[in-house]
Amino acid sequence: MNLFSNIGALELLVILILALLVVGPERLPQLARDLAKLLRSARRAYENLSRDLGPEIMSIQKTTDELRSSVESIRTIPQEMVSSIVKAADLDETVADLKGVADEISHTQQTVATAAKIVSHPVGATVDAVRRSLVPAQPQKPEDVAEGPAPETVDDAGPKP
Repeated sequence: MNLFSNIGALELLVILILALLVVGPERLPQLARDLAKLLRSARRAYENLSRDLGPEIMSIQKTTDELRSSVESIRTIPQEMVSSIVKAADLDETVADLKGVADEISHTQQTVATAAKIVSHPVGATVDAVRRSLVPAQPQKPEDVAEGPAPETVDDAGPKP
């Protein structure tokens, strides 16, 4: 610890001249001795403090170095591994596929129900199909065409639900 490392010779000379003018030539040597004692005691206090706290500071520094190395090791995980984990955990496509399968199963159930109705009551199903074909289709408004479902049609197998 060097207090005067940034003070050049010219600055030191200016300080001494100012001290001589402010304090006077009689008290300047005593002031210099007191200043030297103060600097020595401050240096001893600093050395004692660093000697007493040195092991604790070194322990803290060692712990922070270990934490830094742990963080660095985590940062070095290959990016491909992270992306594959994220991709494996992404279930959006799987959910969409399952919804599509559920819709297909629902459509198949409706088709089977319609076929069962036709098989169990062939005359009633034929009468319903003829009635639907005789009722004229109502013209739809332009906003209904854009927003509404497609009009129902009757095919050879029977009415669609």
